[in-house]
Amino acid sequence: MIKTLLLATLLVFAAVKAEDPFATEDYDAGLIDLGDSDEMFYWLLRSRRDPKTDPLVLWLTGGPGCSSELALFYENGPWTINDDLSLKKNDYSWNEISNLLYVDQPLGTGFSKTKKPEHMATNEDEVASTFYKFLVLFIEKFPEYKQRPFYITGESYAGHFIPAITAYIVEQGNPDINIVASAIGNGWVDPIVQYPEYNKFAFENNLVSTFHSYILSAAYYACTSFIKFNFKMAAFLECSITTNTILGAPKPAFNVYDIRIPCEHPPLCYDMDNLDKIIAKPEVREALQVGDRSWTQCDMDVHSKLTKDWVLDLSPKVRYALDQGVGYLIYSGDKDFICNWRGGEAWSNTIGFDGQDTFTSSTYQKWNVDGEEAGEFKHHDDFTFLRVFEAGHMVPMDQPKRSLAMLQSFIDREL
Repeated sequence: MIKTLLLATLLVFAAVKAEDPFATEDYDAGLIDLGDSDEMFYWLLRSRRDPKTDPLVLWLTGGPGCSSELALFYENGPWTINDDLSLKKNDYSWNEISNLLYVDQPLGTGFSKTKKPEHMATNEDEVASTFYKFLVLFIEKFPEYKQRPFYITGESYAGHFIPAITAYIVEQGNPDINIVASAIGNGWVDPIVQYPEYNKFAFENNLVSTFHSYILSAAYYACTSFIKFNFKMAAFLECSITTNTILGAPKPAFNVYDIRIPCEHPPLCYDMDNLDKIIAKPEVREALQVGDRSWTQCDMDVHSKLTKDWVLDLSPKVRYALDQGVGYLIYSGDKDFICNWRGGEAWSNTIGFDGQDTFTSSTYQKWNVDGEEAGEFKHHDDFTFLRVFEAGHMVPMDQPKRSLAMLQSFIDREL
């Protein structure tokens, strides 16, 4: 009798232990040991279509210091979270057509940790070299992705990460990594060009008065002058203070990620508390193989260590990759303020790649999705700028169907 009860208890325990909240998808998740106390977290969602032949698409969230699980559950991943913490299938997940890889980086972000604070990145060279180490080890763990077409995507401060990482990969010449193209969504790339565009965007959208706009012109001139003379902290402070006069800081008058709606849950403006609750579940941590390590949506230590990096121009890295034959898609939701489409358009017009004059003078073409006008774009060879209509900072969240169509066109080189 005792043996029977013990066996039954073990069977029940095994059943509970085996319960996987993410079993609806073919996935792998865990930590890659980079050595010397550094570990980087990944979550691989295999393609729903053809995992053996579909490309590998990497997604990087910005911040800096914000976990890529934010995008996984609220933007382009396979699930969204219901209020009862159950998961709902996202029919427009990017793993509909690709093997989708989310990574928490730089070190200190999300589940990615280091026991040595000096290993946390302070510039994009460190970001790129650490990520490359991860990527090499990831491909060793999953050799099926050797020479598989590889695309890097992301948004916001990933406008710094992506150019640095893409250029570093190209420089290494690793035959196992077949990087085809990269995509930056509402990205922060070239501060000198993008900061003054806050004024233009704000005025066009009636966020400031004519008089305020005149003041902003002078203030952004000072802001960009500090950047040009390499006074990084002075530039960061001057530029931030100037921009805050538009926002009505400390409490923004509008959602900086979507000017159509209020910011109801500062600082990210959206209620993402359910993600914290999901991550805290023991069965989730078991499935992700992360144990009891801490996790936060956005890590301020990571953010602060990259303060001086904020005002650096990463567009030369984009130009380098283009010159080496790696394509780029720059896309922007046109209702975003913080990395607005005017700024994206402006830096895209000034990076100086071969064919820049042709690109800059090109007229916009309509971009349609299922017969509906979804945006406008212009391109030259493998460089494209796309304005996505009726979307804020997070295009896949605001326009999921259009974002999946965009990814397909990007992979097919139709954008």
